[in-house]
Amino acid sequence: MSFTCESCPRPRKILRKETLPQYKFKIKSDQMAYAEVHEINYHINELERNKNILKNDETKIKFPVAIMSVQVRRIRLLHIMLNYLRSYLIRHLLNIEQKNYRYVSQISPSSIKLNSTMKNLIANHQYKEALDLFEKKLSIHTDATFVLALKASTKLSDHQRGINIHQQLPLKSLKNLHIQTALIHFYMQSHRVKDAEQIFSTVEKENLFVYGAMLKGYLSNNMPEKVFELYKKISIKVDAVIMTILFNACAKICDDHAIQIGNDAFEKLPKSFLENQNLFCTIIDMFMKFHNVERAEYLFKQMKKVDSSIYGIMMNGYKMNDQPFECLAIFEEAKKKKIPIDIHMALALVGACAQIGMRSTSRKFLSQISHLQKNFQLQNALIDMLGKSSDIQQAEKIFQSISQPNLITYTAMINAYARNGMGYEAIHIYEQIPEDMHDFISYVCILNACSHSGLVDQARKIFKNIPRKNDVIVTSMVDCLSRMRLFHEAQNLIDEFEQSNAPSSTMYMAMLSAARNFHQVNLSEKLFAKMKNLFAEKKTNLISASILLSNTYSSVGDYQSARQQRPNRIKQFGNNVTIGLSWTEVNDKIVCFKAHDRSHPRTNEIYAELDRLSNELKEHDFQFDPSWITR
Repeated sequence: MSFTCESCPRPRKILRKETLPQYKFKIKSDQMAYAEVHEINYHINELERNKNILKNDETKIKFPVAIMSVQVRRIRLLHIMLNYLRSYLIRHLLNIEQKNYRYVSQISPSSIKLNSTMKNLIANHQYKEALDLFEKKLSIHTDATFVLALKASTKLSDHQRGINIHQQLPLKSLKNLHIQTALIHFYMQSHRVKDAEQIFSTVEKENLFVYGAMLKGYLSNNMPEKVFELYKKISIKVDAVIMTILFNACAKICDDHAIQIGNDAFEKLPKSFLENQNLFCTIIDMFMKFHNVERAEYLFKQMKKVDSSIYGIMMNGYKMNDQPFECLAIFEEAKKKKIPIDIHMALALVGACAQIGMRSTSRKFLSQISHLQKNFQLQNALIDMLGKSSDIQQAEKIFQSISQPNLITYTAMINAYARNGMGYEAIHIYEQIPEDMHDFISYVCILNACSHSGLVDQARKIFKNIPRKNDVIVTSMVDCLSRMRLFHEAQNLIDEFEQSNAPSSTMYMAMLSAARNFHQVNLSEKLFAKMKNLFAEKKTNLISASILLSNTYSSVGDYQSARQQRPNRIKQFGNNVTIGLSWTEVNDKIVCFKAHDRSHPRTNEIYAELDRLSNELKEHDFQFDPSWITR
């Protein structure tokens, strides 16, 4: 579509709004208006170029679509008239005084060029160069220029520069919605939530872009409860972006309140929103984190388009819910559909293999993600997986290939050695960690390594040198002492901790577990009674403690007391007990089973073979240890 005018005979294409980013208005007229503004600028520039040949007699300037005619009677008035004409024509065309139009920034070829250059620099991640250019062209800034500069400061995490830009803003610009949104993004990214909230309080009219900036900022600053509070205050119709942020906040907390909000919001969600792939993936991720696996699976099956992203979410969801075999199964499904394996799928796969802990399984899937093994995050996960699969040599190989290990790398290798009873090797890695890199996780890992290897003296030395001891660190030391049958010393450590801290159920569980291993019935009964008194509201922990006490009775042959624990447990704490599951591998196939399991199709043959082996062992004078048999 094109048009011509007598002053500008060549055809001109009608320009769309996006081709004129320099005009900061939201126009509600037709597309012709954009072309008209362009033509006005063209004629004004022509006047400037030809001012030297203008004569003193009247000169009529004809503009397209008969907007207005202006006579320039005197050359000495030319410069004044040009500036006035530019301003008047644009205002007249757009009627910005009326309610239908918004603020129009100054239209200047120099500012247009500046904004365009800055936009290109930001698009190419050259944020510093964009800010340097901004500071060199202070005299030609428009509101759009300030928005771009704030965006560059946010991307560069240059907090001081962003604050300086804020201070340079004219009072009128502070009411510009785009600038307000950019300032909120900047202050939220700088973790200055109060400043962002102050900017938000100046917004005169509700707008989804501003709400989105605030909600996203709260979420990135780990304030999901603030997301819920602000979401409830929104009175305008929300979009898929707002709902995505809300569901992410629900998934971050996963408490009863968040689950209620997430479920209610999902039930009220317009069906059209589910066409948004990003929102759909977020909802599935949320339900997985709510441990509502069935609902997540149902939604997954409804998806028309699947990709690596959603398969990664499903795989990670199964892993989080301790369903590693389902994770492997859906990975195989993705391969059949020729879905590319991305880093998120690989991390979930490695995590599932770590939960299974079978060396053959780990090696099988390791070969299928070889193209991603240079990824640093994946390398750390692989060390953990190989350690849990007792493939220490391969774990050491990956550890040694990492030129700049971080704390996660070190602790993964320490845990790998710990799980395989290699305490001295774990201490050697611990001593390589730079002093300023330590945190409570590294202390816990090395104490656990000493605990599993019986290195109580080394554990005492390390524990003594830890500057700040939290409950997790103390629990690890209690576990180490209890495993070495040093119950008196472990109890003294608990008593010392409780002088300035609230009691910790995990410390008592560590002692109770060791008491069961050493058949200490009296100690187990005392610990269980104390736990019921101190942690009456923690029913899950008390169920586990009751099972340990029952096993302690069984370990000394007191099966009557052991049997009595079950009805007592159900009466006091309910029947919410997770059934233990074991697995093994036979002929490249993993077989799962639980106590007294008869679900296998060859159950009769399995039990017959078990009886045969038992009788054969008895014939060779093998004595079963009844202390490890529980009923």
